[in-house]
Amino acid sequence: MKKFILFALFFSATIISCTNNDDEVIADSQLEVQNACTADKPLELEWMQDLITELNCGEYACKVSILKSEYEGETVFYIQMTDPVCNGFDEITLYNCTGKKVESFSIEESMEFVNSPGREVEEIFSCNV
Repeated sequence: MKKFILFALFFSATIISCTNNDDEVIADSQLEVQNACTADKPLELEWMQDLITELNCGEYACKVSILKSEYEGETVFYIQMTDPVCNGFDEITLYNCTGKKVESFSIEESMEFVNSPGREVEEIFSCNV
């Protein structure tokens, strides 16, 4: 009886530890798949497609873009009107590499963010050119 209990405890511990590790591996691989910072084709990610839909391409005459930059040491993505002919400014929402909302700025804060010196910006998508 004592051997059976020890065997059952050992077997249970082995099963539980293996299951947790497998779940972590699956979760890590899913994060990797949805990570716009490491993906070969970041614009094909589901959350990035949602951002493209938000641009309402074809409905406006002004050029709008998805931009990649840095905010507080983290890579972020956001939508902005980038047409120099159009005079306007919207509130900016920043998303991290996995599409999680990092920050939402008011119009004043958005202008501060866009005009902050030394910040590198990369346009990864645009429409209404």
